[in-house]
Amino acid sequence: MIIPKEKEILKYLPTGDLFEVKKISNQFVILHSLDGLTQIMTGKGGLDNSFETVSHLWEPPTKDGYPMPF
Repeated sequence: MIIPKEKEILKYLPTGDLFEVKKISNQFVILHSLDGLTQIMTGKGGLDNSFETVSHLWEPPTKDGYPMPF
């Protein structure tokens, strides 16, 4: 079972789009796409079938749009 934390990045399996977890309540999770065009509200149980965790693979873009060097 996926148990997300706020600001974690999840991949939407049907499309491959990336979403940031914005808010978690007792029953629902609100996600925003990284491009800011889409918002999803789903029950916590719906995350397992439609999303996978990818935070460990994703780096936030810098001001110029490229990942920060290590």
